[in-house]
Amino acid sequence: MKKQAGITLIALIITIIVMLILVAVTVTTAVQSGLFGHAGDAVQEYEDAQETEKDMENQFSTNTTNGTNVTGLDNIVEYYTNSQSGE
Repeated sequence: MKKQAGITLIALIITIIVMLILVAVTVTTAVQSGLFGHAGDAVQEYEDAQETEKDMENQFSTNTTNGTNVTGLDNIVEYYTNSQSGE
């Protein structure tokens, strides 16, 4: 008889069963720890922070002070710093 090399069907089935058990344990742990809920909360906080950042950018994009148009947050900070120091 010719000897064949390779994976037997039994070894393949056992491997699949072990992998399914590991997946079941992992999913159960993730669900019980609230991982998916925390991920959803983090997405919402991220979106809120982006919206706040856009609002601040719009607020500081153009600022008129004493008849002088100042654009950009860096320029606004520089303008107020210079006007406070008396320059």
